[in-house]
Amino acid sequence: MGATRGSLARPRRLPLLSVLLLPLLGGTQAAIVFIKQPSSQDALQGRRALLRCEVEAPGLVHVYWLLDGAPVQDTERRFTQGSSLSFAAVDRLQDSGTFQCVARDDVTGEEAHSANASFNIKWIEAGPVVLKHPASEAEIQPQTQVTLRCHIDGHPRPTYQWFRDGTPLSDGQSNNTVSSKERNLTLRPAGPEHSGLYSCCAHNAFGQACSSQNFTLSIADESFARVVLAPQDVIVARNEEAMFHCQFSAQPPPSLQWLFEDETPITNRSRPPHLRRATVFANGSLLLTQVRPRNAGVYRCIGQGQRGPPVILEATLHLAEIEDMPLFEPRVFTAGSEERVTCLPPKGLPEPSVWWEHAGVRLPTHGRVYQKGHELVLASIAESDAGVYTCHAANLAGQRRQDVNITVATVPTWLKKPQDSQLEEGKPGYLHCLTQATPKPTVVWYRNQMLISEDSRFEVFKNGTLRINNVEVYDGTWYRCVSSTPAGSIEAQARVQVLEKLKFTPPPQPQQCMEFDKEATVPCSATGREKPTIKWERTDGSSLPEWVTDNAGTLHFARVTRDDAGNYTCIASNGPQGQIRAHVQLTVAVFITFKVEPERTTVYQGHTALLQCEAQGDPKPLIQWKGKDRILDPTKLGPRMHIFQNGSLVIHDVAPEDSGRYTCIAGNSCNIKHTEAPLYVVDKPVPEESEGPGSPPPYKMIQTIGLSVGAAVAYIIAVLGLMFYCKKRCKAKRLQKQPEGEEPEMECLNGGPLQNGQPSAEIQEEVALTSLGSGPAATNKRHSTSDKMHFPRSSLQPITTLGKSEFGEVFLAKAQGLEEGVAETLVLVKSLQSKDEQQQLDFRRELEMFGKLNHANVVRLLGLCREAEPHYMVLEYVDLGDLKQFLRISKSKDEKLKSQPLSTKQKVALCTQVALGMEHLSNNRFVHKDLAARNCLVSAQRQVKVSALGLSKDVYNSEYYHFRQAWVPLRWMSPEAILEGDFSTKSDVWAFGVLMWEVFTHGEMPHGGQADDEVLADLQAGKARLPQPEGCPSKLYRLMQRCWALSPKDRPSFSEIASTLGDSPVDSKP
Repeated sequence: MGATRGSLARPRRLPLLSVLLLPLLGGTQAAIVFIKQPSSQDALQGRRALLRCEVEAPGLVHVYWLLDGAPVQDTERRFTQGSSLSFAAVDRLQDSGTFQCVARDDVTGEEAHSANASFNIKWIEAGPVVLKHPASEAEIQPQTQVTLRCHIDGHPRPTYQWFRDGTPLSDGQSNNTVSSKERNLTLRPAGPEHSGLYSCCAHNAFGQACSSQNFTLSIADESFARVVLAPQDVIVARNEEAMFHCQFSAQPPPSLQWLFEDETPITNRSRPPHLRRATVFANGSLLLTQVRPRNAGVYRCIGQGQRGPPVILEATLHLAEIEDMPLFEPRVFTAGSEERVTCLPPKGLPEPSVWWEHAGVRLPTHGRVYQKGHELVLASIAESDAGVYTCHAANLAGQRRQDVNITVATVPTWLKKPQDSQLEEGKPGYLHCLTQATPKPTVVWYRNQMLISEDSRFEVFKNGTLRINNVEVYDGTWYRCVSSTPAGSIEAQARVQVLEKLKFTPPPQPQQCMEFDKEATVPCSATGREKPTIKWERTDGSSLPEWVTDNAGTLHFARVTRDDAGNYTCIASNGPQGQIRAHVQLTVAVFITFKVEPERTTVYQGHTALLQCEAQGDPKPLIQWKGKDRILDPTKLGPRMHIFQNGSLVIHDVAPEDSGRYTCIAGNSCNIKHTEAPLYVVDKPVPEESEGPGSPPPYKMIQTIGLSVGAAVAYIIAVLGLMFYCKKRCKAKRLQKQPEGEEPEMECLNGGPLQNGQPSAEIQEEVALTSLGSGPAATNKRHSTSDKMHFPRSSLQPITTLGKSEFGEVFLAKAQGLEEGVAETLVLVKSLQSKDEQQQLDFRRELEMFGKLNHANVVRLLGLCREAEPHYMVLEYVDLGDLKQFLRISKSKDEKLKSQPLSTKQKVALCTQVALGMEHLSNNRFVHKDLAARNCLVSAQRQVKVSALGLSKDVYNSEYYHFRQAWVPLRWMSPEAILEGDFSTKSDVWAFGVLMWEVFTHGEMPHGGQADDEVLADLQAGKARLPQPEGCPSKLYRLMQRCWALSPKDRPSFSEIASTLGDSPVDSKP
């Protein structure tokens, strides 16, 4: 008997020496105790089982198992799990026997054995039905005893059930004797009625099994009808004849009858209408002539003997048919390769046979061009193999054929290579790339290694010629054409030199204002094939006064007088191209100032509110009011509101909804200013009646309220006065650090008072990174505060040019010693090659901004090179380049270039980083104005940084639009930015929505199916919307749509965008 739970197993006897040494080695060791012992159990063949064994011992114990005294080796089917023995699938042959768990102390050598355990394995296994008596089937005769045995074994002993032709048999039925013990079925005596298919099934506690092979018992009876010739299925063509043969034998001879599937008897005397052409011959055969579709179906031949059941034989008449073959697509193969074209047979009955022909000759089954099965095989293709090959398919219903046109591709050859060309600016230019090949080659063009996509400026003709509409200066670069067929490709390149026309850059604004008694400048710059000479003159021919100087195109007024107003002409000329003129009308004005400004006003409900506003200037300013974010139209104010001639606003019978901020806007043809004040509408207090002799008189209550309100107002005024005083002192300190006459830093960064040549209607509170739409502004240069960023030009080693921006070339370089501990640093360098004053100002704004910002998702300004011209701005660069190219590569079909596909989760991460960078930029009161994927950089770790490469002159020229004398990113701009020049953080939010769309479309061009003029028209109509990208979650597309709200105030902030993206639950599938 095995030990019970917790019992002490009997240890082996130890040698005497070991017993004597044990006390010396550390005292008496505790015995090994089995906490759980294996026990015998039922198990099912092929199912899981577990013999548990757990021990408790003070030392290191090793547990192993024995089967019939032999160690058990671990296998995939049977293995040790902890100290227990696990069976993945019990096997009745390999797991029968006695198992024992053995625990051995590796220190003392002590062993303990568990109780024996074994499995009672239940199983059942199928086998055949065999003939036990007589010895062979040949000895079976009528009226003899027949015994069949069912070879289905199992444990426990199964119970058996016998079947004849699927019908269960019981003991004693029709001379049957069933012996379950012997698994036998005995038929005594056996007769023809016992003929049939015998099978058996058995079941026990494991389950059920049926015989794997059945036994057919056939006992002949001469009076039974026996099949001599059975009818076969027949397939015939329409209007052909069909013959069914059917014969039976018996003593006496049997009868024979034919039936159609609708059980209609067929005889020579009585035939159904649809079988009038059927004939039954004396030997039992059935003939059908001129077969129609209605004759198709199942025909039954029935033989009946004197005794026994009728014998029914069936055969089906099918009408032959064949379907049309599918069309082949033309095939293009390369010479020398091996190709196969498969011709699948069309559906048909019987199955059609297939063969190939070329030039009317059937192809052989071997050779260089041959047929193998249904395939056309062309080994080592030659140009002579081109042509039309025909696949034929035929059966009894007819024949079908289909042609396939095979073209053998050749490598293109040159008819005319592209040549170095000189193209005139502003006119169409052509580059030719004429090649010939079979099939017609495909020609693509590259510009500075970037694929040229057809748009309003570039057009590729069918013969490969590239047309450049309206050639621009920045089109002067390398062009490469690639002509290709499936057989290969050829390429050539050419250099384009643009013959620049004489033009103003930019043309001076035709109408400009100067402030009376102030210093002013009017710039005029021009370019041409040769550097032009620029001069100013008065249109009326009078000479310039002594306080007005003309210095290389800049007209400088030391102090503007009234006489300086008038028409001026800027003349640019050079030898080869003559001269051009630009006329400018200068107006001298006294800029607007407010004589009376509206004040904070509190009015009782139902009373009249007066907001005073008077302004002066020359020309006399016109005053408008804006209340609660909308302009108050004097023609639509109604009876309650009125604007006086002096500009004051009166509101009668005020209501609580009239509360809010009111802005007085004064403007003339030269200047706009505004000032605002709040209006509060409060309920009028109702005095309470005295409740007794102790109540204070009403005037005392009013006096108390007045004193309280007065004290509160005095406190607020004191606080506001202190804040205003501190702000003025800070402003004064900043002004002391600047040259005389210079505006504070914020105003300088704001981009001046003009936008698109028109006076600005609002005080800007955000700094523009670039000035894409700004006109000339009168300003003085100031010294940069970033002298500490100086970096020696000699330590820059240029690597490659990335492209051209408005300022000049943008290139990659290695900077030596830029960062401590790093020998060389890869940097982005932007050069200032432009002499345009406005662009120089924009360049300074950009470097000041990047020098002030410090965020992980915004590039850093690393250094400045200002000791010589052109000036360099050294910026941080990351290894994978701009985000636009990264997105395009992630979608590329070129396996050499393609990176891991971007999942939705990764796309959201890219957008989130841009949003965080823009949040930092907007929190510091800067406006980007050109946010797009092309102006963001991405690293190999997929960290994104907001930058401003601005490669508008070549690489991304197609993404910019020439509008109002400037190149603008039209497809990324909000309606108010492009139409009104109103740039703000909210216009950056619109551009961010377009950037999100770029990320989810892998860098596709926004509004790619529209020309620039169509996009502009849609922006003007408020209809510019991008479709939902494929695979973009609806929640993220709704965020894009919010960014594209027509009203800027309805667009989310960058903080809200970053929060929404961070909370977006998205899948990670590509």
